[in-house]
Amino acid sequence: MIREQRTADRPPGLPAGSYVMGLTPFNRDGDLDEGALRAHVQWMARENVGFWPASPATGEGAQMSDTEILRVVEIVSEEAAGRSPVVAGNREFPTAAQNVRFAAEAQARGADAVQLYPPTLGHSFSPTAGMLRQFYDEVLSAVEVPVVLSSNFMTGFEVPASVFDRPLADHPHVVGIFKHHPDQHNVAEFVARFAPRTTVLTMTQKLMFSFAAGAAGELDNLQNVAPRLCRSLHDALHRGDLSAAGETYRTVTRLWSGISGFAAEFSAPRVVVYKAMLRILGLPGGHARKPYLELGEDATKALALMIDAVGLRDLEGLG
Repeated sequence: MIREQRTADRPPGLPAGSYVMGLTPFNRDGDLDEGALRAHVQWMARENVGFWPASPATGEGAQMSDTEILRVVEIVSEEAAGRSPVVAGNREFPTAAQNVRFAAEAQARGADAVQLYPPTLGHSFSPTAGMLRQFYDEVLSAVEVPVVLSSNFMTGFEVPASVFDRPLADHPHVVGIFKHHPDQHNVAEFVARFAPRTTVLTMTQKLMFSFAAGAAGELDNLQNVAPRLCRSLHDALHRGDLSAAGETYRTVTRLWSGISGFAAEFSAPRVVVYKAMLRILGLPGGHARKPYLELGEDATKALALMIDAVGLRDLEGLG
């Protein structure tokens, strides 16, 4: 299911679609809430959104053990099986051996693919192009599961575009690349370079212009609270309905701005905000794991007002 056949307008690779860096629900004691996770994945699957479980940020993978991450991968794979792709992320392991081991274990638990982050070595160290080439060749030569590469400036550095040329040429099981950067020109050039060769995903906020450059879809965290809205933008663009895409994009931007403004005003991490939004909506988002702190009463009331102002319940069919 993970590798589409080549068509006239796009290369083979990860299916074009909307993908979520899925959150991981915990109970108040900080333990994995498996029931809430299953319900959340089912909601995403009903809205035709692919799931990226236990990402380092939104999925709180950085606070989880390898055993917990792999259990999350297993649960998500069970719930999404046959409905939407599951791409397993890890805790941004710095060594090739760790990534090879994780890829095999994630595949054994049902993952359709794994995301391969560049080696993050700590203390703001940026690996050289030579180090990156060696790392990708070592990992990709040793794994069989389909792989999605990643160039995300949030890791603290950008992977030079030229580094990805050889992995794409030498390893056919590379099925896509995720690209995130605040500079739109940077993203557009990257998409134009690689879209003829593989599936390129960008953030939802970048989709309007990155789609024009050849991006096939988006990987984001907004789908955790608005899967139908995000999928609607993706679908409108792919069917060429620019009027509907423009209207939907304005709504996406309004919601994104509301969440970003709230997070800045109350100094709240986005994962804490998303989980609070789901609880307000009566959905099983669970709680964040320490050291994250829950929102206070005033912040929760303000968040509920933002949800109502955007009309999120109606947008997602939750009214």
